[in-house]
Amino acid sequence: MSARSDGSNVIPTQEIAAKVLAEVERSRISVKSAVQKLAGGFDYKVRGSVHAYSVETLKRLNAIDYFLKSTLKKFDGLDPFTRNLLRIAVYEMKYKGVHPALATDSAVRIARERGKASLVNAVLRKVEKLDIQAEGRLKELSLTYFHPEWFVKYAIELLGEDGALKLMKANLRNPPTYVRVNELKGSVESVREYLEKNGVILEETFLDEVFRVKGYEKHPASLDWHSEGKYVIQDLASCFVSHALNPSPGDVVIDLAAAPGMKTAHMAMLMQNEGRIVAVDNSPSRVRRMRSKLKQLGVKNVEIKLGDGCVFECEADKALVDAPCSSTGNYASQPNVKWTFDERKFRATMKVQRKMIANALRNADEVVYATCSITFEENEENLLKTGAKILPLPSPFGRGVREFRGVLFRDWEKVVRSFPHLHDTAGFFISKLTRDG
Repeated sequence: MSARSDGSNVIPTQEIAAKVLAEVERSRISVKSAVQKLAGGFDYKVRGSVHAYSVETLKRLNAIDYFLKSTLKKFDGLDPFTRNLLRIAVYEMKYKGVHPALATDSAVRIARERGKASLVNAVLRKVEKLDIQAEGRLKELSLTYFHPEWFVKYAIELLGEDGALKLMKANLRNPPTYVRVNELKGSVESVREYLEKNGVILEETFLDEVFRVKGYEKHPASLDWHSEGKYVIQDLASCFVSHALNPSPGDVVIDLAAAPGMKTAHMAMLMQNEGRIVAVDNSPSRVRRMRSKLKQLGVKNVEIKLGDGCVFECEADKALVDAPCSSTGNYASQPNVKWTFDERKFRATMKVQRKMIANALRNADEVVYATCSITFEENEENLLKTGAKILPLPSPFGRGVREFRGVLFRDWEKVVRSFPHLHDTAGFFISKLTRDG
């Protein structure tokens, strides 16, 4: 049982988590956003527990739904809360190690208030006795490693079966936490000293301003200096993107898909708040949140523009295209994305990516194109389609894919890739381009 910080309104973690999952399903927002929306009034320990339950359930959603749909044919027709309460109970009994009777009892007590106790009890009693019986190797791997079948097949083609299995295992782990010091508000040493005094164990990385969090008494995101903007939580590969562009204090930089603004703020820091960054995004709500974030981080050299990065014009020295993508490199931190892949949307997104690359090259002499996707089509193949001249980047991670499904990419040693199972980061693709001729 979990309570508000004032000791009132005792509510089971499972109940809040079921509401969070229903909200994620309904609004297609991240678990983090849903937890903040529905559990923001609880203390950080409760929020952490709710977040963990929600994420761990989503990571295993296909196998959990396998059990439930094997038991209840009308499972998809249940109201969202009951459907997700059942999912959480199955996660507990099948994957968290909670005794089935305890998992069932907890879910039944929560369901009783909504008149669904008998249904929940009957379903979970049947699920307790089930095991997965997969037909075919692909289905077996999908349910064993908790990824959609299309991804299993794709990852095996891209990385070989051994690499694919390691990637899927890595996607099930809690992703590492990295802290990026915001030198616009504090020095690297002062932030390091503050974090260590607060029980955060840090490890240096190849970037001076970025540390890996090895342990903590209290998560660094819940400490005061985080809310004051002296550091941010940002993946190491994501941080490398800004260094790849290498903006200088006197540069004019255009960021064509800027929200939520983390890389924009990092570039501003590297430019020492000098020069000019034009940050473009086509979503009014994301622009509002970016404006607030940049203010919190002390950024002063950014002009925020509501616009379409495919056509926005601004003569610049350098451009960043941190493109919207399938997020296949972010499954560890955003497991809900695994289950919402849409082939039509995927193809449409690639068209947008290519338009943004072409527009960036019209506006700037140097362009960094990056995605948090592992797919060949969104990365190497996009560069082939646009015909951009590729400049060599040093790589602290790995290199690109030389050939995939009969398509050859000759510049594979000039681009950068990171993978969760190889580099303990999100899966990123990073390239540096210039106008051809």
